[in-house]
Amino acid sequence: MTMTKIKTHQITPSIYFRSSISDQHLQKLRGISERVIVDPWEMGETEPEPSADLSDCNIIFTLGLTDDLSILKKAPNVKWVQSHSVGVDAMLHEETINQDIIITNARGCTSIPIAEHTIAMITSFAKQVPTLLKHKQQQNWEKAMVKDLSGSTIAIIGYGQIGSEIAKRCKAFDMHVVGCRRNPSQNNPENDYADLIVGMDQVNDVLGKADFVVLALPATEETDDFLDRERLKVMKPGSVLINVGRGNAVVEPDLVESLRAGHLAGAALDVFDVEPLPDEHPFWHMDNVIISPHQAYLSPKNTDRIIDLFYQNIKRFIAGDPLLNVVNKVKGY
Repeated sequence: MTMTKIKTHQITPSIYFRSSISDQHLQKLRGISERVIVDPWEMGETEPEPSADLSDCNIIFTLGLTDDLSILKKAPNVKWVQSHSVGVDAMLHEETINQDIIITNARGCTSIPIAEHTIAMITSFAKQVPTLLKHKQQQNWEKAMVKDLSGSTIAIIGYGQIGSEIAKRCKAFDMHVVGCRRNPSQNNPENDYADLIVGMDQVNDVLGKADFVVLALPATEETDDFLDRERLKVMKPGSVLINVGRGNAVVEPDLVESLRAGHLAGAALDVFDVEPLPDEHPFWHMDNVIISPHQAYLSPKNTDRIIDLFYQNIKRFIAGDPLLNVVNKVKGY
């Protein structure tokens, strides 16, 4: 988990927790802060209204912010917002960017389940699981054409903590791993698992050589429409696309065209430009597309990981030490 040199002033924490929480985790938080307000909130439910006065609240833990930041107006003294998720694009309004509010995310807490999901998608296409399931429905005793993972090349675009966990598992399959990111020379521990790390200026060359391409990009203006018709054309014929980043990175009509033409063998998509995916979307009816409803991050262990991170950061907040996982509000991640 990354740290920042930004420091908070030593202060007594007053926490507003906008998510569901177990009694065990709540007691842990109350052991470090006398004031903890909880409004339970599950994914897919209507965003809760504050159940108490937030005028003295200086920390918010939130599942999300979908009310155009009205919650921050009700908590005028907030210093720090901890996101339950990695992506914080919904929080990056002009108001939060310009205010002296620190935003931290859950980077690293969901890397393992996302990596495991990615491996499931890679092996599904390599061993033709969608075809075998279709054959079963048809009672069709026909062999499917499979391929080896050993010796194949995987390109991970947006190589960071998630990419590192994916690479770690791919090496167990004897795959050649190429990471692609903005700062290829940055000396990070996650570099250890990739055979090669290059800059984004070499992405087209990487796409042309990869059997599997994983997008693990954040949602920023720079990543909007990253994978368009031109980039799809340079991808290796017969390759497979897996997107576990954000839906804004893919021009979906161009991907549909490439899949229908047979240039790409398939795609496993966990994120989309519009979610839920509209009923009329072509992806629903394409045999070479695996759809998951933005769930690659799901794990029964996520809450423990995120609460542990939040707990560590509260202690840092009290001490005035740098917080973990601070988001660059200009870059968006």
